Amino acid sequence: MQENFPMMVPYRVGDQIGFRGRILYLGRTFCVTVQGFVSKYPQEEPRVYMQPRLEEHHWIRGTDPPHLCYRRDFVWKPAQSTFASCVAVAIKYLKDFTR
Repeated sequence: MQENFPMMVPYRVGDQIGFRGRILYLGRTFCVTVQGFVSKYPQEEPRVYMQPRLEEHHWIRGTDPPHLCYRRDFVWKPAQSTFASCVAVAIKYLKDFTR
């Protein structure tokens, strides 16, 4: 994570773990959080939260705040996938929806 996304800072609060940071893209700043749970990681994929949201269709509203619903070219593989791969998905989302 430090090598590819040095702007993301690790945190832990109880069972919650993740990374928070600001991503600058096309002159705009986005606050991004990738959050998982120690008790569920790596079996369960971390969630991605972002402010501001660029549109309202790709967000799961079962949580407050809503988290990004994303598909990628590969499925979550607990033995291989990482928090950094979730940050990469957030950046792809910015590229797809920022004009």
